[in-house]
Amino acid sequence: MALTIGILEAGSVAPEYHGYLTSFSDSFWHFLNATGEGPDLRSYLCYDGEFPNAVDECDGWLITGAAASVYDGDAWIAQLEAFTRTASESRPIVGVCFGHQLIAQAFGGTVEKALGWGVGVHRHDVFDTANWMDPPLQSLSLLASHQDQVVTAPPGAEVLGGSDFCPIGIMTIGCNVLSLQNHPEMTRDFASQLLRVRREIVGPAAADAALASLDTPTDEAAAAAWILGFLDRRTQVG
Repeated sequence: MALTIGILEAGSVAPEYHGYLTSFSDSFWHFLNATGEGPDLRSYLCYDGEFPNAVDECDGWLITGAAASVYDGDAWIAQLEAFTRTASESRPIVGVCFGHQLIAQAFGGTVEKALGWGVGVHRHDVFDTANWMDPPLQSLSLLASHQDQVVTAPPGAEVLGGSDFCPIGIMTIGCNVLSLQNHPEMTRDFASQLLRVRREIVGPAAADAALASLDTPTDEAAAAAWILGFLDRRTQVG
């Protein structure tokens, strides 16, 4: 039986980017199930008030990125935090970018604006390993696109990876919660378009350097294996 993963969407994709993807679930579909032989993905538009009825509707959960900030104070953000805490009691849950930050805030960490934008290819050194981190890597290079980041990890969290720019880049809380700041699901074409549209917001020099970095090799395949290994309790050996 296929693994069922609930995609908790934290934002919509602006129409000008629909040539690259139409939703964040779309990007995770191609990332986790490009061959059609991966997990069954179910989407929930949490940013629009659509939430699962129960945590056992899916085998595991994944929180997407978003243009929003977790400290915006919107009611759906608080509801997603509450769902995350409840779901983590019995189901694995993974957060990416905004999802990473929401998990941190939901469990008592702190999220703030970084000193500049994290864009382009960023490498996070891996400080520690777990059984689901197969293949094992000493560093994880992925596309990044964020201005906010976790500055204080929640109590009891284990920081597994990061960089000088983003010290808390890969994090677990207990055995059911995993979060990553960078975007394993993002394509280079989409990242390039984002940087061109946001060039003045990000800053011309930073945007140009990020565009140049897109030729750097990245580790999406390993990140997919890690995420699926974490979400699939059938693969866990302790």
